[in-house]
Amino acid sequence: MTRTLAGFCAAVLLAVAAVAAAAAAAQSPAIPGLDIKVTRVERATSASLRDCPPGTNTVTFKVGPAFKPAPMKRPTVTDAADKSYFTPSQFVDVGSLPEYSCTFPFRVPDGTKLKTLKIENASLDLTAVDK
Repeated sequence: MTRTLAGFCAAVLLAVAAVAAAAAAAQSPAIPGLDIKVTRVERATSASLRDCPPGTNTVTFKVGPAFKPAPMKRPTVTDAADKSYFTPSQFVDVGSLPEYSCTFPFRVPDGTKLKTLKIENASLDLTAVDK
């Protein structure tokens, strides 16, 4: 399903991926056994509303043996002024694959500088990838 965003808003797509983690040092301390990395922020006029996994591009996840599958909340992003934005996409069967990537769409005003992606207790810095 594709949704067109009108006027002053644009879709921001965050790519996230996951892979079986070989060592505890590579795992997210906020979500044991789940290594999360944002690979890009993309601005678009429309966005897919798929759930995660499966996904196709920018946020990568690595699922390690310490990960205990449980329902997860929808990710949020915050901007430089600490305003939060929400995604319609959800996590589904997060531990079902050892490695995957997902794209999360967010509707934010044009020109918004993103600061943080929050997934459960994990907080990922977006300032380096939101150029």
